[in-house]
Amino acid sequence: MNNRIGRNDPCPCGSGKKYKKCCLKRRESDDVGGATWVDEEGVHLVGKGMRPSPEEQERMTKDYQKKIRKSTLWTTMVAEYGKEQAEKMLKEFQVVIR
Repeated sequence: MNNRIGRNDPCPCGSGKKYKKCCLKRRESDDVGGATWVDEEGVHLVGKGMRPSPEEQERMTKDYQKKIRKSTLWTTMVAEYGKEQAEKMLKEFQVVIR
């Protein structure tokens, strides 16, 4: 299975835009020596920098969940599982620092 994100694939950030119109441009402009990929566990980012504080990690998670709510993924989740179950599922979208 090829886990690479294609230029015309939906952006993994949840914006609803194509990858080439969203995070690809940011990734190309941010030369931090990192890597981003998607697999069965989710979206992964490895980059240089300081480890985020617990407060920053919580803020990142809330921002990520807001982006999910604005995406077509959220619409699909609500349509398929109902709003209550979609809200429970949304709590599983977490920023995890390893």
